[in-house]
Amino acid sequence: GHMVVEYCVVCGDKASGRHYGAVSCEGCKGFFKRSVRKNLTYSCRSNQDCIINKHHRNRCQFCRLKKCLEMGMKMESVQS
Repeated sequence: GHMVVEYCVVCGDKASGRHYGAVSCEGCKGFFKRSVRKNLTYSCRSNQDCIINKHHRNRCQFCRLKKCLEMGMKMESVQS
């Protein structure tokens, strides 16, 4: 059989597997891990409802992190 291509539930890029509880790409996986490990706080310059997709995912870190959490990524899973 052929591999089913899965897409990142956060930005829609090609997923590399299940990370921290959600199917996600390396980019969002790394972003989430970094955000949680460093305990980073972001702010949104808009209404906290920015579109997060492959092309715009770096535009608003607040909304990207919020979407990671909404899509099921767990902060507890990051602890090394």
